[in-house]
Formats: sequence, structure tokens, C-alpha cells
Amino acid sequence: MASIRSRTKSDGTASHMVLWRHNGKQRSATFIDIKPAERFRANVDKLGPTEALSILGVTDSGELTLHEWLTEHIDSLPGIIEGTRRSYRRYRDADLATLGRLPLSAITAATVSRWLIELESADPRPSGKTIQNKHAFLSGALKAAAVAGKIERNPCDGQRISRTEKREMVFLSRPEFDLIHGAMTREPWADLALWLVSTGMRFGEATALAPSAIDLDTGTCRVSHAWKQGKSGRELGPPKSRRSVRTINLPPQAVEVARRRIGDGGDFVFVNSAGSAVKQQNFFNDGWGPARKVLAAKAPRIHDLRHTCASWMIGANVQIAVVSRHLGHEDITTTVNTYSHVDRESGAAAAAAIGRMLG
Repeated sequence: MASIRSRTKSDGTASHMVLWRHNGKQRSATFIDIKPAERFRANVDKLGPTEALSILGVTDSGELTLHEWLTEHIDSLPGIIEGTRRSYRRYRDADLATLGRLPLSAITAATVSRWLIELESADPRPSGKTIQNKHAFLSGALKAAAVAGKIERNPCDGQRISRTEKREMVFLSRPEFDLIHGAMTREPWADLALWLVSTGMRFGEATALAPSAIDLDTGTCRVSHAWKQGKSGRELGPPKSRRSVRTINLPPQAVEVARRRIGDGGDFVFVNSAGSAVKQQNFFNDGWGPARKVLAAKAPRIHDLRHTCASWMIGANVQIAVVSRHLGHEDITTTVNTYSHVDRESGAAAAAAIGRMLG
């Protein structure tokens, strides 16, 4: 007799696993909704597992299934935080529930293509970035399967992914930043805004700084932690990439901000009124959001302070390699691709060089 095991995950979503035995082995199939799970269980009991699976378009070949491989892949992935691992499990149990019942060897390029079309047709339609993230997870798992000799090749290779328009970066001029900064009446928020624009640090890096990370005498800051989404909420982890662990030099304005904030004696350089590390939503609601209304036409995001810092450095003819290291980009290509349009002086110099050659 088949049975159903239902459980509710920490994010509030439910899953229903139908369990049965076949040829002396425990078998299972997972469903997101209870009604399909009940129909499948009834078919297993009435028709047998082979016929029940064939109704779903699945054959019970006894081979390693995609779900089983994804589980093994997720559990063995090194270098990721628990929050990322939980996201991958949600992809497996929700977005890949149907494909997961197929044998790993049955996943083809056409299978992946149909899956992508289903994602793009969902209501509400997920963003292009969300679809790319889910495809990247599946592709990584299938690449690992190919390396392990479980399949011949990665069927995700060469798939076309839908894209959405990325919002344009906003680069603030000094007067524009001064307007917003002057509108921030609460000192901790004003100091944090000045820190972000003067250092170019990511918000999660800046708010994870401990006083010991800053050397006021040398005017340097060691970036080695960032806030991540963990099993029970925010937790400290490594920054975004390997090169994001870095030591940066601080301008005098940032040194003064650090001197003021370290004097508060908190565990972190930037803390809220309760002495806890600042959260982005609080900073936006109480400080940045109201203040940026002075530039309503631009509506800069918090992350645009990082873009602004980069644009100011490039505008001052700081070498792109130096800018890349300062920002903690994994590869200089990222910096070039992101900010090359800002460096108009280099572009003008390149055009002038060609003009002189032809002249």
C-alpha cells in the first residue's frame, strides 16, 4: 500500500511525498499539491507503480532520478551558506518536482527547453534573473553529473534564457549626493550613506564591519565578512566572491565616519538604536528612501552609491584595474563591462589616437 508523507517547510510551502515499495526497494515521488499526490497514490494501489508512473509520463526504471541526483549534489556542494542550500532545495522541490521523477539519463536538451518554457509561462511570470538563477542551478548539477560520468553531456548547454531589462545604474554628481546627504537628518544614516559612497562597499559588507576591521592610523579597512541569508535569518559569512575579501584605503571622510561610529562602542561599526547591525530595509525606510525624494526624477537605489563611487574614481582617471580591486570584483572584466561607458576620457583618447594616425 502506498502512503503519503506531507511536510511544511520553514518558508511555509508544503510538499507531499508518495511512498511505496517495488521489487523490495523503497520508492517515492514528490508533489507540491495534495490532490495530484492523492491521485497518484490511488493509482499505485489500484494499477501498480509502473502503470501509475506511466500515467505521469514517467517510467520506473530503477535508475538514478534527477531528484536523487539533485539531492546528492546539493548536500555535497562546498563553499555555500545554508541559506543558498535551502534555496536550491526549494528549486528542487518546487520548480523541478516534475522533472525530478525522471531518470537522470532521460533529461535531454528538449526536456530542459520545455521546462524553461513552463517557467516563462507561469502566472505571475518570474523575472528573467529568477529564471536564470534556476537554470544556472540545474545546469551546475547536470554539469557535475557529466563530470561524474552519470550522463554524457550537460543538456543545459546552449539553452537560450529569457532576459529582462536591467534598470539603469544611477551615477550621482557631487551636488546631487550632497542634496540627498543633507536631507538625511538622522546622523547614523547620514554617516552610513557617506561611508557607502566614499568606499564603494556593498551594503552587506559595510554593515558587517567590526571596529577591529578598521585601522584608523593607516586609514585602511579589511573587508572579510558580509551579511547572508542563513537558516534562521541573517548570518555573517564571506563576501560575494574570493576577491571580495580585500583591504581598501579609506579617504579622510570615511576615516572620520569610522572614528565617530567606533566611538559608540558597538559590536559593529554601524548599528541601529538598539545596538544591532543595521538592516537595509531600516536604512531605506528611515533614511535613504525619504532623503532621495529630493532627486525624485532619478530615484537612486542604495546600491547606486557603490556605482557612484566607481564613477568618481574612473572620472578621476584611476586605473580600471585599481577600481576593480577596490570594489572587490572577481574579474576585471566585470568592472570593464559595468563601467566602461563611464570612462569617456579614455574613449576620447582612443578616438583621438586613431584620428592622429589617419591625419
